[in-house]
Amino acid sequence: AYNPLAQRAFWGPSPSSARAMQVEDFGWQELNTPAVQDLEALDNEYLEVEKEYNDELSRLNQRFEAQFGVLLSKRNGVLTRQAQPGPLDHLCATRALPGFWRMVLLNSDEFQEDIERHDEPVLDYLTDIVWELLDESCRDKGFRIRFVFATNPYFSNELLTKEYHYEKKNPYVSDPEVCTKIVASPIDWHTGKNVTVELIAKKPKSGRRRVTKPKREEVPRPSFFRRCFRNLGPGEEIPEEELDEEEDHEDPDLMQYLLEDDHEQGVALRDYLIPHAVRWFTGEAIEDDEEASESEEGAEGSEEDDDEEDEEDDEDEDEATAAAGRKAAQRQGPAAGHRGVKGPKKKKSGKGR
Repeated sequence: AYNPLAQRAFWGPSPSSARAMQVEDFGWQELNTPAVQDLEALDNEYLEVEKEYNDELSRLNQRFEAQFGVLLSKRNGVLTRQAQPGPLDHLCATRALPGFWRMVLLNSDEFQEDIERHDEPVLDYLTDIVWELLDESCRDKGFRIRFVFATNPYFSNELLTKEYHYEKKNPYVSDPEVCTKIVASPIDWHTGKNVTVELIAKKPKSGRRRVTKPKREEVPRPSFFRRCFRNLGPGEEIPEEELDEEEDHEDPDLMQYLLEDDHEQGVALRDYLIPHAVRWFTGEAIEDDEEASESEEGAEGSEEDDDEEDEEDDEDEDEATAAAGRKAAQRQGPAAGHRGVKGPKKKKSGKGR
């Protein structure tokens, strides 16, 4: 007879549980046979070859990224050169195309919902957006986004950064990019220029004889700069704007969701918004709403067709069951010598009561 314990004793514990199991509980010896040693030696050689491959790939990436950097530097030169002198040159960072990066972000699916009206004048001072690796010798540690600003009346920072930190937990698994922490630089707002808050007049308490001016207090409001430049990850508090006032407890998965959502925006900047910014500025890269709606309608139509087919199949089954019940009743009634079993009642036609 099949004995699962004997079978497991023969093959040994599974790799995922071998170290977790207690040897004294099952009486198994540590797997240290010559065959296992030979296999581990071969795997070590494989890891060495894999490291050589990754090193070569890293050098290849560095060589081409240097060429990309030269082209993007030339692009910034085109954007910041002065085409024709104008009275509003001091109000924009990209003089050749005022508001270039603002339009790029507004035309992207990843950022358009985060940008408010009061954010747009600030984004007009955005000179360039670039990215770089946290460690040039290792791509697995993450990357950094650099937002370069011209001198502006809103804050004193000339550079705002966001760092996306990666962590590789299993050296034997080629994990996709897993972001474990996001670190953003704080913004040094000038007095009265913080667009992430608004001043609201607070009504004075009633009952006072002396009339006093209403006090004004700062209240947080939605803003690209509030959502984009915040720290996320272990040890960080959930941003207030993300908390649901109706819920009594905090969702334990909320921080992970915020990390993943923010990381998607960073990857979008790194992989296509920064390299091909002009295509988003002109709108060429924007997905056509009509094509998107047609594809969605097509998907919904196919689902409705499937639902209709399922309903027709259910109706056919119900009719077959009812017919079988009537035949059984006819056979049972006369043979038993009594009035027989009544078949299913027919539904009355017309409106109900």
